Amino acid sequence: MSSRTLEVSTFSCLRVASTFFTPEYSIDGKNVSAKLTVNAFQNIANKNGKNKNEALSFTIWGKLAHTCAKSMSPGKEFNCVAHVNVYKGKTYFPGVNGQPGQQVICPDGTPLMTKKTSFTISQLSFGSESKKHINNELQAGVRPINWDKAGTPDNLQWIEILKARQAVQFDPQSPTYGYAHIRMPQGNVQAPIAKSTEGVAATFAGVNPTQPATTVGPGPAIAPTIATGGFVTAPAGV
Repeated sequence: MSSRTLEVSTFSCLRVASTFFTPEYSIDGKNVSAKLTVNAFQNIANKNGKNKNEALSFTIWGKLAHTCAKSMSPGKEFNCVAHVNVYKGKTYFPGVNGQPGQQVICPDGTPLMTKKTSFTISQLSFGSESKKHINNELQAGVRPINWDKAGTPDNLQWIEILKARQAVQFDPQSPTYGYAHIRMPQGNVQAPIAKSTEGVAATFAGVNPTQPATTVGPGPAIAPTIATGGFVTAPAGV
């Protein structure tokens, strides 16, 4: 068994690089919650005062993973509190499209074990969207021109679009779920089969969906609110 140490750290001004979603499944009679892996980057000033991009990987579990898969657009800002896990794990060569590649094997035939660090998010809040992503949606015609002007017809239409995007259900036949690429569980597992809501899934066509600056809470998929706030806590045991 590998030894692990557990600490809690706060991260701010992170930006989403990519996300990967694994649905709920059962293996050997044990249920495993849905999981969202979030690859993020953070600008950190070095000793010379110059900014340096630091790449980090975070994990979100349970119902919050579903909500975040449909909310964390590329470049979206977020802040979080996360449990830091340091452990020894197997090493893999880089794969294609973010998937793990072939396992690294030592000359004696045993897997190469290296020190790894993982971050499990327990509290989360959203910040601003990427300007590039907003412009992409505007140019593609999937975001109304005056989406951010409260009370306008475009703004009301945008709110309905966001509700429809959050209503999209997981479809194992699709390569994506919201913004996230799908990673199906491997091995002798039983994964739930869910069907997309006809017509609603089309809201993700062409350009990935997004939502305005919002605070995400635990629970079922929620209609977004146009506000930011303090941290929310992921429910225990998910």
